[in-house]
Amino acid sequence: MIMTSSTVVPIRILLLDNEPIIRAGLKLLLEQQSGFRVVAQAGDDKTALGLAEQEQPDIVLFHESSGDMLRFALLPQLMAVLENPRIILLTPINFSEYHVRAVQHGAMGVVLSRLTPEVLYKAIEKVYEGEVWLDRSLVANVLASTNRQKFFERDTVPRKVALLSEREREIIALVGEGLKNQQIAERLFLSDVTVRHHLTSIFKKLKVSDRLELVIYAYKNGLAELPE
Repeated sequence: MIMTSSTVVPIRILLLDNEPIIRAGLKLLLEQQSGFRVVAQAGDDKTALGLAEQEQPDIVLFHESSGDMLRFALLPQLMAVLENPRIILLTPINFSEYHVRAVQHGAMGVVLSRLTPEVLYKAIEKVYEGEVWLDRSLVANVLASTNRQKFFERDTVPRKVALLSEREREIIALVGEGLKNQQIAERLFLSDVTVRHHLTSIFKKLKVSDRLELVIYAYKNGLAELPE
């Protein structure tokens, strides 16, 4: 929630699910908390995009239970109409590749619907603050299930890591915390351009192709701490 000198401004949430009963239940669950307010609900993609652009919610809570990864095509469309996109996937699907694809398409958080409401509340608050929310067991599953050869070439890992400068290690650790480029720049008193240059160098040295691969590599090789 947003604190001001005299009032508490709740986190504004857009609910997305194609079943009205699910949306009603989520709305009731969320608004039991004084720090949350559901400002809009959508049951289809077109309505979701229109409401996202109109309402500019703080959080989009996307409940998806079909397991169809084609549904993730909506996420970059939402990001295009939101000024400050923060999207959380709520799903019963406990399949690592499914979660990874959601993050690759723009989700900042993934929450399993079998977990307690308190976990969802915390995820919303953390994502609102700009952090990435990934369940610890999910991260462990991603690390265990990835079969990309680069992550198992143990003999090359020390050589790759040795190429990193101290500043690059600092940036990797902050990426692992879920910070965006601007937040990293502010934390380290750098320009956004400098952070981007460092990330380009990091990707090249570690032979990773994107931010998600970097996070997985960092968790696996002790360059960043797993989220609590």
